[in-house]
Amino acid sequence: MSILNFIRSKQLAHNFEVPLEADRVDSPIVQYGDVINALHFMTEDNHWGRITFERLDSIKASRGEYAPYPLAPGEKESFYWVQTISNSRWLRERYKYEKKYYGDSYGFNGDVDEMIREFSHYVFHFHDQFIEVLAAGIWFESADSILGERYIGERYPEQDHPLSGLHHLETSETFEGSGIICYVRRNPLSESELEKRAQLCSQTILEIKIESDVGIGPDWTLTRRVHSGVGKTYLRSCFGNPEEIYAHIPTLIEIRPHIDRWLAEISQRRKDRDKE
Repeated sequence: MSILNFIRSKQLAHNFEVPLEADRVDSPIVQYGDVINALHFMTEDNHWGRITFERLDSIKASRGEYAPYPLAPGEKESFYWVQTISNSRWLRERYKYEKKYYGDSYGFNGDVDEMIREFSHYVFHFHDQFIEVLAAGIWFESADSILGERYIGERYPEQDHPLSGLHHLETSETFEGSGIICYVRRNPLSESELEKRAQLCSQTILEIKIESDVGIGPDWTLTRRVHSGVGKTYLRSCFGNPEEIYAHIPTLIEIRPHIDRWLAEISQRRKDRDKE
């Protein structure tokens, strides 16, 4: 959708299928802080559920038992407790704010238009209240007790959480470019399972890190996301910029040209430094 059409269109609610069913009587616990942002809630089968957010931008809670947005034509009237809102004015307002005040410094990588391309306006319906969220994705977990060391669950996601990356996995292979060794970690899930999970939030397919890099995160990541029914794979540098976007899931050989150019630049900088 063009930005112009995004601005002019009417807001409509679209039912969104999710793997957990929230209890229709209990209220959720809204967690917002530096460690993790999440919704904690009781499920219909008396377990604890948790929703975590990918690149959360905004969250708000409102009283009310009636849906705040009309259903899109063709959507069923039956109860769906999670919906997405097309042509969201709230998302438009946040996009304009970020573009005006942060522009090229948005999110450290300057790609403020990712809010239009990749973010969604979610509505979570509970008893006499609803929670609205602007984020790039959502992920659901459940357990017998509340997920977290404290009552509000204030801790990082589990190692196998898709937003935790692949740092907990062993290196699957290595390759060399411009005299520099790179280490690769691969997601062991099948492509069909990754595609299914990517309908909720980004799934890391592989991570690449060079031998001498002591930083916390990977130097390159390949992630898959299905947004509004369209699947895309993003090759991102350590700054989060999408260097290439693919409709399919590319092989390591396909993405190597980007990595090799970067390795050549690192190698040249090292040679220049040694000459000083």
